[in-house]
Amino acid sequence: MVSYARENMYILIVGAGGIGQKLTEFALDHKDDVVVIERDKEKCDEFSKKYDAVIVNADATEQETLEDAEIERADAVVTTADDATNLMVISIAQKRGVLSLVSVVNNEESKTMFREKGANVVGNPNALMAEYLYRAVKRPMIRDFMSLGGHAEIFKIVLPEGAKIADKTLKEVKLPRRVSIIAIERNSDIIIPIEDTRLKVGDSVTVLAREDKIDKAMELFST
Repeated sequence: MVSYARENMYILIVGAGGIGQKLTEFALDHKDDVVVIERDKEKCDEFSKKYDAVIVNADATEQETLEDAEIERADAVVTTADDATNLMVISIAQKRGVLSLVSVVNNEESKTMFREKGANVVGNPNALMAEYLYRAVKRPMIRDFMSLGGHAEIFKIVLPEGAKIADKTLKEVKLPRRVSIIAIERNSDIIIPIEDTRLKVGDSVTVLAREDKIDKAMELFST
Protein backbone atom coordinates (compact mmCIF):
# COMPACT_ATOMS: atom_id res chain seq x y z
CA MET A 1 0.00 0.00 0.00
CA VAL A 2 1.33 3.44 -0.95
CA SER A 3 1.15 6.21 1.65
CA TYR A 4 1.17 9.86 0.61
CA ALA A 5 1.61 11.15 4.15
CA ARG A 6 5.39 11.35 3.87
CA GLU A 7 7.81 13.57 5.67
CA ASN A 8 9.99 15.95 3.65
CA MET A 9 8.04 15.60 0.44
CA TYR A 10 9.36 16.96 -2.84
CA ILE A 11 6.51 19.08 -4.23
CA LEU A 12 6.49 20.59 -7.70
CA ILE A 13 4.11 23.57 -7.99
CA VAL A 14 3.10 25.16 -11.29
CA GLY A 15 2.18 28.83 -10.91
CA ALA A 16 3.48 31.47 -8.50
CA GLY A 17 0.24 33.40 -8.12
CA GLY A 18 -1.70 33.77 -4.88
CA ILE A 19 -2.56 30.08 -4.61
CA GLY A 20 0.93 28.90 -5.49
CA GLN A 21 2.47 31.27 -2.95
CA LYS A 22 0.14 30.25 -0.14
CA LEU A 23 0.72 26.57 -0.93
CA THR A 24 4.46 27.19 -0.82
CA GLU A 25 4.09 28.73 2.65
CA PHE A 26 2.24 25.67 3.95
CA ALA A 27 4.75 23.27 2.40
CA LEU A 28 7.77 25.14 3.75
CA ASP A 29 6.17 25.29 7.20
CA HIS A 30 6.03 21.48 7.06
CA LYS A 31 9.70 21.26 6.00
CA ASP A 32 8.89 20.00 2.50
CA ASP A 33 11.15 20.68 -0.49
CA VAL A 34 9.42 22.95 -2.98
CA VAL A 35 10.15 23.84 -6.59
CA VAL A 36 7.86 26.33 -8.33
CA ILE A 37 7.61 26.85 -12.09
CA GLU A 38 6.36 30.23 -13.31
CA ARG A 39 6.66 31.76 -16.80
CA ASP A 40 6.09 35.36 -15.65
CA LYS A 41 9.45 36.89 -14.66
CA GLU A 42 7.90 39.59 -12.42
CA LYS A 43 6.07 36.95 -10.42
CA CYS A 44 9.31 35.00 -10.12
CA ASP A 45 11.15 38.05 -8.82
CA GLU A 46 8.39 38.76 -6.29
CA PHE A 47 8.36 35.11 -5.19
CA SER A 48 12.14 35.01 -4.71
CA LYS A 49 11.99 37.94 -2.32
CA LYS A 50 9.43 36.19 -0.12
CA TYR A 51 10.31 32.51 -0.01
CA ASP A 52 13.32 30.30 0.51
CA ALA A 53 12.32 27.93 -2.29
CA VAL A 54 13.54 27.22 -5.80
CA ILE A 55 11.59 28.96 -8.56
CA VAL A 56 12.13 28.24 -12.24
CA ASN A 57 11.27 30.99 -14.74
CA ALA A 58 10.12 28.82 -17.65
CA ASP A 59 7.17 27.21 -19.42
CA ALA A 60 5.93 24.26 -17.37
CA THR A 61 4.41 22.56 -20.44
CA GLU A 62 7.85 21.97 -21.94
CA GLN A 63 9.43 18.60 -21.19
CA GLU A 64 12.85 20.16 -20.64
CA THR A 65 11.47 22.50 -17.96
CA LEU A 66 9.94 19.62 -16.02
CA GLU A 67 13.13 17.60 -16.35
CA ASP A 68 15.14 20.53 -14.99
CA ALA A 69 12.70 20.66 -12.07
CA GLU A 70 13.37 16.93 -11.47
CA ILE A 71 9.80 15.79 -11.98
CA GLU A 72 11.01 12.18 -11.84
CA ARG A 73 11.59 12.45 -8.09
CA ALA A 74 8.51 14.54 -7.27
CA ASP A 75 6.18 13.09 -4.67
CA ALA A 76 3.45 15.46 -5.80
CA VAL A 77 2.68 17.87 -8.63
CA VAL A 78 0.22 20.70 -8.00
CA THR A 79 -0.93 22.91 -10.89
CA THR A 80 -2.50 26.33 -10.27
CA ALA A 81 -2.30 27.98 -13.72
CA ASP A 82 -4.90 28.05 -16.54
CA ASP A 83 -6.73 24.83 -17.40
CA ALA A 84 -4.81 24.14 -20.63
CA THR A 85 -1.44 24.45 -18.89
CA ASN A 86 -2.62 22.48 -15.88
CA LEU A 87 -3.97 19.59 -17.95
CA MET A 88 -0.79 19.30 -20.04
CA VAL A 89 1.44 19.27 -16.95
CA ILE A 90 -0.80 16.76 -15.16
CA SER A 91 -0.69 14.51 -18.27
CA ILE A 92 3.10 14.60 -18.35
CA ALA A 93 3.35 14.03 -14.60
CA GLN A 94 1.04 11.03 -14.83
CA LYS A 95 3.19 9.49 -17.56
CA ARG A 96 6.30 10.12 -15.44
CA GLY A 97 4.76 8.17 -12.59
CA VAL A 98 4.11 10.98 -10.09
CA LEU A 99 1.78 9.45 -7.52
CA SER A 100 0.00 12.53 -6.18
CA LEU A 101 -1.54 14.87 -8.77
CA VAL A 102 -3.61 17.88 -7.71
CA SER A 103 -4.96 20.65 -9.91
CA VAL A 104 -7.05 23.78 -9.79
CA VAL A 105 -9.73 23.52 -12.49
CA ASN A 106 -11.35 26.79 -13.48
CA ASN A 107 -14.02 25.46 -15.87
CA GLU A 108 -16.54 22.99 -14.52
CA GLU A 109 -16.73 21.11 -17.82
CA SER A 110 -12.98 20.39 -17.70
CA LYS A 111 -13.06 18.45 -14.43
CA THR A 112 -13.72 15.07 -16.09
CA MET A 113 -10.55 15.31 -18.19
CA PHE A 114 -8.45 15.96 -15.10
CA ARG A 115 -10.04 13.12 -13.17
CA GLU A 116 -9.35 10.76 -16.08
CA LYS A 117 -5.67 11.60 -15.57
CA GLY A 118 -5.94 10.61 -11.90
CA ALA A 119 -5.83 14.15 -10.54
CA ASN A 120 -7.54 15.37 -7.41
CA VAL A 121 -9.53 18.40 -8.52
CA VAL A 122 -10.02 21.74 -6.77
CA GLY A 123 -12.74 23.93 -8.25
CA ASN A 124 -12.47 27.53 -9.39
CA PRO A 125 -11.11 29.43 -6.36
CA ASN A 126 -13.20 32.53 -7.10
CA ALA A 127 -16.38 30.46 -7.30
CA LEU A 128 -15.51 28.65 -4.06
CA MET A 129 -14.87 31.94 -2.26
CA ALA A 130 -18.11 33.46 -3.60
CA GLU A 131 -20.06 30.44 -2.36
CA TYR A 132 -18.39 30.67 1.04
CA LEU A 133 -19.23 34.38 1.35
CA TYR A 134 -22.83 33.83 0.28
CA ARG A 135 -23.34 31.10 2.84
CA ALA A 136 -21.72 33.27 5.51
CA VAL A 137 -24.29 35.97 4.72
CA LYS A 138 -27.20 33.54 4.54
CA ARG A 139 -26.32 31.64 7.73
CA PRO A 140 -24.10 33.90 9.88
CA MET A 141 -24.10 31.45 12.81
CA ILE A 142 -22.10 28.94 10.78
CA ARG A 143 -18.34 29.26 11.35
CA ASP A 144 -17.13 26.96 8.61
CA PHE A 145 -18.59 24.54 6.09
CA MET A 146 -17.78 21.99 3.42
CA SER A 147 -20.17 21.03 0.66
CA LEU A 148 -20.45 17.33 -0.17
CA GLY A 149 -21.37 17.23 -3.83
CA GLY A 150 -24.21 19.69 -3.44
CA HIS A 151 -26.33 17.12 -1.60
CA ALA A 152 -25.09 17.59 1.97
CA GLU A 153 -22.88 19.83 4.08
CA ILE A 154 -20.57 19.53 7.04
CA PHE A 155 -20.55 22.73 9.06
CA LYS A 156 -19.44 24.10 12.43
CA ILE A 157 -21.59 26.17 14.72
CA VAL A 158 -20.96 27.46 18.25
CA LEU A 159 -23.69 26.57 20.73
CA PRO A 160 -25.04 29.89 22.07
CA GLU A 161 -26.40 30.72 25.53
CA GLY A 162 -30.07 29.73 25.72
CA ALA A 163 -30.01 27.35 22.77
CA LYS A 164 -32.72 24.70 22.75
CA ILE A 165 -30.23 21.84 22.93
CA ALA A 166 -27.85 23.35 25.50
CA ASP A 167 -27.19 21.06 28.50
CA LYS A 168 -28.93 18.13 26.81
CA THR A 169 -27.40 14.79 25.88
CA LEU A 170 -27.47 13.64 22.28
CA LYS A 171 -29.94 10.99 23.35
CA GLU A 172 -32.29 13.73 24.59
CA VAL A 173 -31.88 15.84 21.45
CA LYS A 174 -34.30 14.94 18.70
CA LEU A 175 -32.22 15.44 15.60
CA PRO A 176 -34.06 15.64 12.28
CA ARG A 177 -33.59 12.67 9.97
CA ARG A 178 -30.39 12.87 7.91
CA VAL A 179 -28.79 15.22 10.44
CA SER A 180 -25.92 14.05 12.66
CA ILE A 181 -23.62 15.70 15.19
CA ILE A 182 -20.25 14.16 14.37
CA ALA A 183 -17.79 16.08 16.56
CA ILE A 184 -17.61 18.60 19.40
CA GLU A 185 -14.70 20.92 20.19
CA ARG A 186 -14.56 21.96 23.85
CA ASN A 187 -11.64 23.71 25.57
CA SER A 188 -9.24 22.62 22.81
CA ASP A 189 -10.39 19.01 23.12
CA ILE A 190 -12.08 17.05 20.32
CA ILE A 191 -15.00 14.89 21.47
CA ILE A 192 -16.43 12.15 19.26
CA PRO A 193 -19.95 12.16 20.68
CA ILE A 194 -22.00 9.22 21.89
CA GLU A 195 -25.60 9.17 23.12
CA ASP A 196 -24.63 10.22 26.65
CA THR A 197 -22.48 13.18 25.52
CA ARG A 198 -23.92 16.42 26.91
CA LEU A 199 -23.84 19.57 24.81
CA LYS A 200 -22.60 22.70 26.56
CA VAL A 201 -22.79 26.41 25.80
CA GLY A 202 -19.68 27.46 23.89
CA ASP A 203 -19.15 24.08 22.26
CA SER A 204 -18.10 24.23 18.61
CA VAL A 205 -20.35 21.56 17.13
CA THR A 206 -19.66 19.90 13.79
CA VAL A 207 -22.86 18.88 12.02
CA LEU A 208 -23.46 16.70 8.97
CA ALA A 209 -26.76 17.46 7.29
CA ARG A 210 -28.42 16.85 3.98
CA GLU A 211 -28.91 20.07 2.01
CA ASP A 212 -32.69 20.18 2.53
CA LYS A 213 -32.32 19.57 6.29
CA ILE A 214 -29.85 22.36 7.12
CA ASP A 215 -32.49 24.89 8.15
CA LYS A 216 -34.08 22.28 10.44
CA ALA A 217 -30.68 21.59 11.98
CA MET A 218 -30.10 25.32 12.51
CA GLU A 219 -33.33 25.58 14.51
CA LEU A 220 -31.78 23.39 17.20
CA PHE A 221 -29.16 26.05 17.83
CA SER A 222 -31.62 28.94 18.00
CA THR A 223 -32.51 30.59 21.32
